[in-house]
Amino acid sequence: MKVFKFYPKNHSKFHFGSGHGKLEETFSSDKLFSALYNCAVMLYGQDKEENHLLNLLQNSLISSLYPGIRSRNLENQKEVELFFLPRPLLPQAYEENKDLKKHKKEKKIRYISIGAFEHLNNSWQDSGKCEFTLSDLKTFGGVFACTAEEFQSLGIAEGAENIKLLDFDAKPRVVISRFDDHSENFFFQEEGEVTYYQKNEILLEPFMYFLFDGQIDSRLIAAIRFMADEGLGGKRSQGMGYFEEVLEGELPNELFSGKGQYYMNLSAVYPSIEEVDDLKYYELVERSGYIYSKYGRPLRKKRIRLLKEGSIFSRKIDGRIIDISPEVFKEHSVLLNGRAFLIPLGRCSNES
Repeated sequence: MKVFKFYPKNHSKFHFGSGHGKLEETFSSDKLFSALYNCAVMLYGQDKEENHLLNLLQNSLISSLYPGIRSRNLENQKEVELFFLPRPLLPQAYEENKDLKKHKKEKKIRYISIGAFEHLNNSWQDSGKCEFTLSDLKTFGGVFACTAEEFQSLGIAEGAENIKLLDFDAKPRVVISRFDDHSENFFFQEEGEVTYYQKNEILLEPFMYFLFDGQIDSRLIAAIRFMADEGLGGKRSQGMGYFEEVLEGELPNELFSGKGQYYMNLSAVYPSIEEVDDLKYYELVERSGYIYSKYGRPLRKKRIRLLKEGSIFSRKIDGRIIDISPEVFKEHSVLLNGRAFLIPLGRCSNES
């Protein structure tokens, strides 16, 4: 599976906003698709007959942008990378006499490593019951969980669970009048910050990545690199959302292929009416806001709800790409990518 990795500088800031003006940790697949689509239009035009990249994007599957951690040994230059997936929206098994402090720590976990996800698949029973618990994992960085073997491969000490790699804070801001320079509205602006962690010769560098399932050509690579230069999210005029380096990589196809008793989405999904019955566990997120286009006015888009990453389905579904442009906007279609990028959960007995 093709993966594109984005490496920010130390103390880089990001503002991934939601429809309610609140900060989000994940840059969802529908927003990532829109950013890529806009970059493709800026590079090659909006004529689909001449710009084949637009059709390529609509026929491909794109995951949301997830965090990863690169561990570098500054002495021997050895590198290890961990890729994280959204925490599955599965009910956790009740544990009697569970330590309250540990329970609170597990409740904060939002991302599990690929190794932890494979452990989840291996612990699934033929009856469909999952005995996987977060108690088996090592937690660090506040929101990350991985296996003990993966934690050891990072090369950090046992007491480093409380390090902060992704931090979110609200900073005071004030509006300055353009007429007489006096201050007007006082407000707080939320922002996320990436922070490196170094202990002796080990340096931990957070990065972000997304998965791409589709045809790859030079135009797509150019659009992805252009998107990194343009920046992701809001407040880019304040220097937020920029990356220093973009690299390509591969993840094992076996992780994403084959059959499972259930399936988990790695993208925001807009299901068809027929696919709603296949939902098992899910959360909804709302999308709204204004059209970002150089070809028309910034009118408000239609407000819709999507299935959040980590939702669980009883079978494979496709999802849909829909047009959310208001009726008065005639310049072009405004597409929202709600196609499902799924990963098998609970391998069938005849699957690896």
